[in-house]
Amino acid sequence: MNHRKILSNSITVIIILMTVALLAGCGSSDSAAVNSTVESEEDPILKLQPDGLFTLDNVVAAGWKKSKELSSETLPDATGVWYGFYDQRDVEIWIYPSHEIAVNSGRGPADVAIGKGKPAPFAVGGISATKKSYGAYGIVGNLVMMCEVKIEDCEGLLNDIK
Repeated sequence: MNHRKILSNSITVIIILMTVALLAGCGSSDSAAVNSTVESEEDPILKLQPDGLFTLDNVVAAGWKKSKELSSETLPDATGVWYGFYDQRDVEIWIYPSHEIAVNSGRGPADVAIGKGKPAPFAVGGISATKKSYGAYGIVGNLVMMCEVKIEDCEGLLNDIK
């Protein structure tokens, strides 16, 4: 009987600690996080700093390692496409003239790249649209950021762009 009470109390403490840790992780004082939106639970596209206009230098300053420039020919309205790394993960940066253009012109190709959209028979940025090459993407101001596996892999980068 004593063992059951100890086990029950231990489980209760673990649940309380996990809940506190989860709630603490959800809060942020970062101004980028305050300006973030998620479209809906079924369509979790992270959008940060909708008024921001950023350059490649801003992304590099946030910790992204630039590797090579890719053709923007297959991305309508993109002014630049770059491949690089953040936190040992592949991250592709698509640059647009504004946030509105990034959302309107970049979202379709980004959906295709993560396997949500209908594949087209051509390359999208530096990746083939006929296979899933990225797991998630975020839109930060005028940038679309393709994340290798999941949005959390790019979260620090997404929040640190200033």
